[in-house]
Amino acid sequence: ETLFNTTTEPLTVTYTAIATGDKVNFLLVQNQSSTASVYIVVDGGTASSTAGDAFLIGASQTWYGRLPNATVADIHAISSTGTVNCIVAALLDDVG
Repeated sequence: ETLFNTTTEPLTVTYTAIATGDKVNFLLVQNQSSTASVYIVVDGGTASSTAGDAFLIGASQTWYGRLPNATVADIHAISSTGTVNCIVAALLDDVG
């Protein structure tokens, strides 16, 4: 089946539910805040600004990486202040 359908019939896409055990092969996070930072850990630990293994995504910054051994359940995030909007894209391996 082609990705782009040039006829008038609708394109059918089937989605599989995301499970905590699914592997995260690639993750992209874009911080939409102009003032707050986001801290992400990928080892199942608690995300915090003091975590030694936390990724810091500053205001209006983007972070991405390949995480071949992390699962959905392993990824935790927290903002430096209040609520932060982020754009998140991930490529998952459905191991379910």
